[in-house]
Amino acid sequence: MVIFLFITLNGYICHVNKKKQIAVITGDIVNSSVLNEDQKKVIQNKIEGIKNEGILLKPRFYRGDSFQLAAKPIVALKLALKFRLEVKRWQERNDVRISIGIGEVSSWNEDVLLSNGPAFERSGKNLDGLKKKDLNIIIVSGSRELDRELETYCYMADLLVQDLTSVQANVIFYKLDGTPQGKIGEILHISQPAVSKTLKAANWKAIEKFIKRYAQIIEKNYGISA
Repeated sequence: MVIFLFITLNGYICHVNKKKQIAVITGDIVNSSVLNEDQKKVIQNKIEGIKNEGILLKPRFYRGDSFQLAAKPIVALKLALKFRLEVKRWQERNDVRISIGIGEVSSWNEDVLLSNGPAFERSGKNLDGLKKKDLNIIIVSGSRELDRELETYCYMADLLVQDLTSVQANVIFYKLDGTPQGKIGEILHISQPAVSKTLKAANWKAIEKFIKRYAQIIEKNYGISA
């Protein structure tokens, strides 16, 4: 039996098929103990300010420095990267640790923290294990084969993101949305050649390949509209 759960989100009625796969993004602020309350609040506001039509349940913070939200799987990786880039372009020494869990829903609530199911369990459980892996992003689907492939990509992408300067993070932040280089230059008040040089130095092509491969995996295993 297929069960549909209905919620109201930002004035719209949304429905979620319990059998449909969703992505749950759970994160926490890296080294939050060295930040004061004002700095934590800035990061919280930046994360809550990220908009995407694929967000199903808006971010909720808990325990002060941790947060969770639900989204369509197809946009989950870009959202996770945008959260990290938004923080790093503010202050490059700061970062966010993120676990993406893909799976079904058992209980759906307008408050993401009151929802549960395999996607939520995978996301929360694997966030706790990231410190041991010296990794700041992980994607877990429940498929051993897929998860091995995704973890390999995550390790490579994480090395690139961790090393980004605030300038590089700023440029890639806009590039993730497909913003043309000329427009990025206008926004950041730098030349188009400077944007191109920054993207090359930041290894944008490698990050872009990971994003495209992730989209292929999601489309193949969960459907193009997942």
